Amino acid sequence: MSTDPSADLLTGQPLPARSTRPFRRTLWILVGGLVAACVALVAVNLLTGPRLTGVDVDSTAVVSSANARLVLATNRQLTDITPEQVSIEPSAAFQVTTSANSVVISFPQPLAYNTDYAVSVRGITGTAVDRESTVRAAFSTSEPSLYYLSRAASAAEAGTRGTDRILRTTTGRADTEVAFESANIQQFVPMGSELAVVTVNPDLANALYRVDADGTAEALNLPGVGLVQDLQAAPGQSLLGFRFTSAADAAGPHYDNVLFVLDLRTNNATAVPALEGGPLSVTTWGFMANRADIVAQQYDSTLLLINPLNQSGGNPLENEPEFDPPVPLGQFANLTAFAPDGVRIAVSDRDGQYVLDLSQGTESAIVPQSVEGTTQYTAELRFLAGGAGTDSDSYVQRVAEFDAATGSVRQYLSLVQGGEARTVYAPASADETIVGFELSPNDQFLAVQIVPNRETERSDGYPVNAQATDATTLFVNVATGAVRRSVLGFDATWQ
Repeated sequence: MSTDPSADLLTGQPLPARSTRPFRRTLWILVGGLVAACVALVAVNLLTGPRLTGVDVDSTAVVSSANARLVLATNRQLTDITPEQVSIEPSAAFQVTTSANSVVISFPQPLAYNTDYAVSVRGITGTAVDRESTVRAAFSTSEPSLYYLSRAASAAEAGTRGTDRILRTTTGRADTEVAFESANIQQFVPMGSELAVVTVNPDLANALYRVDADGTAEALNLPGVGLVQDLQAAPGQSLLGFRFTSAADAAGPHYDNVLFVLDLRTNNATAVPALEGGPLSVTTWGFMANRADIVAQQYDSTLLLINPLNQSGGNPLENEPEFDPPVPLGQFANLTAFAPDGVRIAVSDRDGQYVLDLSQGTESAIVPQSVEGTTQYTAELRFLAGGAGTDSDSYVQRVAEFDAATGSVRQYLSLVQGGEARTVYAPASADETIVGFELSPNDQFLAVQIVPNRETERSDGYPVNAQATDATTLFVNVATGAVRRSVLGFDATWQ
């Protein structure tokens, strides 16, 4: 049987010669199509401007910190973009730079919560081809959770009192969820997705717990039996700090308002050393924002800058921690506030209030806003979170004005920006008392703690951090002064 590939398998007759023309024709059509497509692409690139290829923005960072960025990537190397080419809706302060093929927009002030933003950049041109285009992008911001403490019945009824609860919510919704509940919660601080919580034992001494996101509590070590005050956390540093005072009949060393730092990695609390050695006793203290550094005030009013990070260089599980000596900053009657930039603090004495910039070693006076016919007292303030390109000395301040003619005292919260002041919250009645306040991380809301009626105020009787049984927190829009919502509780803190 013939196996000649050029013969018909059935008849054995030779097959006619095959033509290569259809193959060549198909090949040329394919090549021609590819060439045409390439020419079209080249023409499009030559005749059109840069196109958007990617958008990068952290929806959480843009509402929680200054100078967060929006990056618009394109398919071309770009010429410099000017602010006049950029528009943002709703309006927001921004700065713009060009980096290779990207437009980088930074926001010196955190953006508003739960807001849809639209960004357009007009007249963009590449460095190689002088063709203009407009790129557009949109993104939405989120809102971080906040926590507050809601206590049960008065401590005077401790035999029958209910459970205290730390509640989680936001300003934009009315519902709440329980983050942790226990009898006799004295204080708490958020630390990322976890909480540090101080409770009161039956003997009135304190216990300290680390609570994870699902509400499970782990006991942390204290220096002994006694009282914990001014609990604070250093985000991202695995550190807690607090003042500790030993119970009168406690065994071991006795401490009186000694500043301790607790390393969460080792569950070990260490006393901060004083200038002359020995444990450091303080009247007030705080972590610098977004840093581990501490500013603390001694009994003699001396402020100290302290680095609480272990300098031993060894394994923290094996070696005793070693600290650098504290650095004196001067003497002031009060340490009143820490700025979000991590380098400034507010202090006061009998002559006035001042801002100390620890990065520059400078001191500037806070000029009081005078009201004719009254004597004004100002102390507590909170810095706004503005970064580069903003009025970084803006703040909200609690003001009390004494009118000698009537003997009355008027309280209110004042926003000071660019040397101008305006009232952002004033009590709804003459019987209401402002107890304290906090600013949201994006400066959009104030959490104002009040006692609705000082004439009927009743204490819950806690040995530390006692509060009125009807302590209420109002969430106030800083821009409008409108009360967004209110909750029965106190110590409102954003995550």
